[in-house]
Amino acid sequence: MKTNSTEITEINQKELKNVLDKENATIVDVRETSEFKDFNIGGINIPAHLLNEHLDELREFDTLIVACSNGARSYILAKIIQKKLPQKNVLHLTEGVF
Repeated sequence: MKTNSTEITEINQKELKNVLDKENATIVDVRETSEFKDFNIGGINIPAHLLNEHLDELREFDTLIVACSNGARSYILAKIIQKKLPQKNVLHLTEGVF
């Protein structure tokens, strides 16, 4: 795991399974619904533009692993989630879901 200056911990695909094995962790896939249906690695799908409407769904988890196709959208959304839910452990899947 690697933490950058904005305090978002970044993980890669190899570290993902270990994090998911922790109690009460989930992947938050911020891609569009059609992208998620085409291919996903599990977790819950909350498209970026719907994040504010679904924050309550995220409150039930202690650790949130934010992912997208290549890591760009998810990095931005991880920072937003961390600001909106500061009590949660927010991680960023750097390589995306592919």
